[in-house]
Amino acid sequence: MPTASFEMIEKLSADGASTKTKLAKLAAHVKKHPGSPNAGKINEAIKAFTRMHPQVEKFQRDADRKPPILADETKYKTCRKLMTGVMKVAEATAKKVSKEAIEENDDITVQAYTAARSELTGTDAKLAQALTMVATGVKGRTGPKESGVPKYNHIHIGGNAKNNLLFQPDKGIVLGTIPFHIDKKNNDQQKAQVKAVASRSGGKVTLTVTGNKIKA
Repeated sequence: MPTASFEMIEKLSADGASTKTKLAKLAAHVKKHPGSPNAGKINEAIKAFTRMHPQVEKFQRDADRKPPILADETKYKTCRKLMTGVMKVAEATAKKVSKEAIEENDDITVQAYTAARSELTGTDAKLAQALTMVATGVKGRTGPKESGVPKYNHIHIGGNAKNNLLFQPDKGIVLGTIPFHIDKKNNDQQKAQVKAVASRSGGKVTLTVTGNKIKA
């Protein structure tokens, strides 16, 4: 009987954990704004996830056994398809919710490393929207991967590829900004700057986004 690989199960489990966090943030938004036009889609995604996630957790528990018990490939593919569908809905809805939050002047909080504080505070509608997207669980774009550079995702601030917000989506923490297009063709100085921002760690600060204003 064909089975899913351990790596496939591990990736599905990781996606489940990050999607659970994202849906929790969306659920909090619906609780605060029951009249949200996105409430229906959010509630449907949560119900679908709630039905499917226990199976994903079982796949991981069985895979962690010694010897491991790998999931039936057909059952895995069914869960993978459902998970991908929920992830797409959550991602798209989170972007809409971030716009709602700014329009309604909601306070949004997000964690950032202290080293990035000066780059992230002030009054900036486009940066505020990007930070809100991180806070509501938008995944953004990955990498690009570079040797010696920790994994990170980025969002084009205001849709401008030459102005980027770097963050760690799994931790929901903002790393800082990069004022140029991030590409494997960047020169050595630019690559060093990306590495410095992507490698930030240490103390953290809570950013509060209210409308277009960002305070720490």
